[in-house]
Amino acid sequence: MQHVLGLDHVVILVLDLDDADARMARLGFRPTPRGMHSAHIGTANATVMLENGTYLETLTVLQPTPENADRRAVLAEREGLFGLAFKTDDAHGAADAFEAAQIGAGGALAFVRPVAFPSGTQDACFTVARIRADATPGASLFVCQHHTPEIVWREDYLEQPNGATGLTEVVGIADDLIAIEDAYGAIFDERVRPAADRVTIAAGDAQITFLSPGAFVERFGAVGEPVSSPKPRLAGLRIRVRDLDKAKATLQRNSVPWTERSTRSLLVAPEEACGTLLELAS
Repeated sequence: MQHVLGLDHVVILVLDLDDADARMARLGFRPTPRGMHSAHIGTANATVMLENGTYLETLTVLQPTPENADRRAVLAEREGLFGLAFKTDDAHGAADAFEAAQIGAGGALAFVRPVAFPSGTQDACFTVARIRADATPGASLFVCQHHTPEIVWREDYLEQPNGATGLTEVVGIADDLIAIEDAYGAIFDERVRPAADRVTIAAGDAQITFLSPGAFVERFGAVGEPVSSPKPRLAGLRIRVRDLDKAKATLQRNSVPWTERSTRSLLVAPEEACGTLLELAS
């Protein structure tokens, strides 16, 4: 899978983008203006762009289409982390590799979303290739080729009020770690590292970590999701900040509760962060 590169962004499904924007702003993020995807995609989003080349995408469904059926199914049950998007240098090549491995979900798909500039609107252009949902337990996984990165990573989008600079880890929870190892090993090969209570996947400057329920509770305590919740699934994000005190002051100013860890990090419960456990770390 030579065309599956480092982590590009995560998809957080939300019911209402206006509400999600407000919640993200309370956390100290600055969401970008609304993006409307092509009609055959039927979704809209906002993003939080980060300096290390990753970003957070909050996404909702506007109109039912065949392309967003999986997102609608999840939103019928919950908000929260849904997708892992990896960078690619060739979405069509990745789609061919997925089909050859019998894990593809159709060919490459191109779409656009308008981005407002002072001088007028320009289209951000992408091509994605998806993997079948049953081939990646716990996450919807796809690769995203950016044809217009200068429109997406605008310089004026990168400075976040809480000092966030990069997404460094996506954390999931799974009962059957062997199934996780086998499924993701077919895509990432030696980048998958199994251990007794976790499976980690190297993703460029970030990593994906699936924890056993016991390891999840040991790491996050009562702040995380209940152990009895549906599994496997993505559950949390670890985000690097320049100054933990600045991040703490932002949360305090906006009346967002947090738990401070001895490991120099702040935990914010899922109900405060669009259904996603958030760890801010220096």
